[in-house]
Amino acid sequence: MTLPAPSDSPKPAEEAAGANPWAPPGPDPSDLAGAAPGGVPGQGGQGWSPAPPTPGAPYRGPFPFPYPMPAPPPRNGVGIAAMVVGVVGLVLSLAVLLFWLSWLPALLAVILGAVGLVQVRKGIATNRGMALAGVILGVLGLLVSTGAGVFVVSEVRAVEKERKAAEEADQARYDAAMKEAEERAAKERERIEAERKRLEAEREKAAADEKARLLSFGQSYTYPDGLKVTMGKPERYVPDETVFRAPKNSRFVQVRITIVNTGSTNLALEGAGLPFVRDANGGLLLVLIDGSSRMQVPTGSLAVGQEVTSLTAYAVPNTAGESFSVEFNHGSVLKHVTWSGPVG
Repeated sequence: MTLPAPSDSPKPAEEAAGANPWAPPGPDPSDLAGAAPGGVPGQGGQGWSPAPPTPGAPYRGPFPFPYPMPAPPPRNGVGIAAMVVGVVGLVLSLAVLLFWLSWLPALLAVILGAVGLVQVRKGIATNRGMALAGVILGVLGLLVSTGAGVFVVSEVRAVEKERKAAEEADQARYDAAMKEAEERAAKERERIEAERKRLEAEREKAAADEKARLLSFGQSYTYPDGLKVTMGKPERYVPDETVFRAPKNSRFVQVRITIVNTGSTNLALEGAGLPFVRDANGGLLLVLIDGSSRMQVPTGSLAVGQEVTSLTAYAVPNTAGESFSVEFNHGSVLKHVTWSGPVG
């Protein structure tokens, strides 16, 4: 229970009857002292009243000092963003291979920095340094990324040029190698063809020579060194008591060979003295050893223009057929000449 205050105690001014606790505070009581009723403070001590308004001045209310309005917060986000993306763009531009990624944040930094500077000029932002740094970093990022792009493009072109040059050099070496290989192959084909022709010519020559060395009785053959050999036709031969062991049931023939040196040097007669005589079956015929002087076997050498005769006798079995052959050999390789024909 609250006791009422004594009637003689003064009441504070705040508790005046009908006071609004939420109303703005009134003038200081010291300013009201001596103010005249209906006047301004300090005039005639008759209380306080608002001064009359000045013509043309804005009305400020009944109190000389109104409450100050709070200032709006600065809008620095654009400048901060400009500096951040400017740093990102510059860092990315320093990595040469990432130049194609750096131009976008660098361009954003320039745009955001320009917007931030405009806001600073209008007084709605206070971070002019950040906005300016964003612009500078963005410009640097664009310049570096552009330079990096030019460098990379030039390097790529140089590498491509080197690659093409290397490919052209490889192609040229390949073409040269192929051409050389084709030339070698052509020369090899020519050599093989020439060798084939040479061998074919030698075979034809050998065949022709072989054919030329297959003669009939009575024909002649001249060796390359000039030795001319003529085989006469076989003659019947009647052995006498000088023949050693004449076989029975045989026919006896006499073979006469004329040898002439038509060359320019003396010629040896090794192997030419006694020919090989074969029957129709290829069997060797028996040489009759005649003790008389009728048989002649040349030996030694034959002078230029000299002529000798080889005369030998053979027993031809009655069962050996009606023909036989005589083989004459001469030269270091015993190149033989064969005459064939009837027994006679």
